[in-house]
Amino acid sequence: MEDHSFSNSKEEGRKIWKSLQNQWGEAFGFFGGMFSSLIGFIKQQFWGFLIFAIIFGAMGGTYAWMKKNIFRAEMTVSYAQLEKKIYGDMLFKLNQLLDSKQYASLSEKLNMTEEQIAQIHSIEGINIHNQPLVKDISVEKVPFYIVVEVYDIAVLPQLQKSLVKYLSDSDFINERLLLNERNYKNEVIHMKNQMVYMDSLKMLLLRDCSNLDADAVINLEKLNKDQNEIFGRIRDLEAALQFNKNIEVMDGFIAHQNPFSRMLIRYILLGLFVGVGLRLLWLIIK
Repeated sequence: MEDHSFSNSKEEGRKIWKSLQNQWGEAFGFFGGMFSSLIGFIKQQFWGFLIFAIIFGAMGGTYAWMKKNIFRAEMTVSYAQLEKKIYGDMLFKLNQLLDSKQYASLSEKLNMTEEQIAQIHSIEGINIHNQPLVKDISVEKVPFYIVVEVYDIAVLPQLQKSLVKYLSDSDFINERLLLNERNYKNEVIHMKNQMVYMDSLKMLLLRDCSNLDADAVINLEKLNKDQNEIFGRIRDLEAALQFNKNIEVMDGFIAHQNPFSRMLIRYILLGLFVGVGLRLLWLIIK
């Protein structure tokens, strides 16, 4: 009984293996036929594909050769007011004016001539993670980059000044900066009055130096320590008054350009692919 079951299983296994072999043979035959047909099609249409590729590749190379040079420059800035996304939105609106060629409006906003505006290709903001600033909703106060592309690097110095002024010059920001200035000055006046008061106390304690007791010495040391801390605070406040700005440039625009050979090869390859694709589309439609 067991030998009979084993024989049946063995026979069934042979049938399955033979079936798999047949299926593999059919699959290889099918794909082999397709591959042969494809090779035959390519051989038959080779000169047509080659002519289209050469023509459109040459067109791509010609376009790259005639294309205006574009220089890219980045500026690193820090900020005190608002959030990064707001500055990203402001820069995005400038770029929209560029895309729609509204040079007059952009000239008014940046206080630049329309001839200078025409030399700007794009303006955008990028965060430290190299992501668009318009999508950055984080609230941490970290610097960001302003990236521009221009046709003439001569506009970069004026563009840098104009962008800083554009991002800083709003009624809300100016009011906040004026409020900070008033608060800093009032605190400096208060701290200086405290210094004068402490000097008076020290003079009273030192009036009779020969009879100073331990408590008087301790009080003098405490006054000296407090005066040093107040002096440090005054120094910090005066520095804050000096740099009471919203946007500060940490690293200005420095232009650079991608090698022309790289751009030329990219456009030639793009033209080759377009030519082959168009030839294939024409054969399908035909």
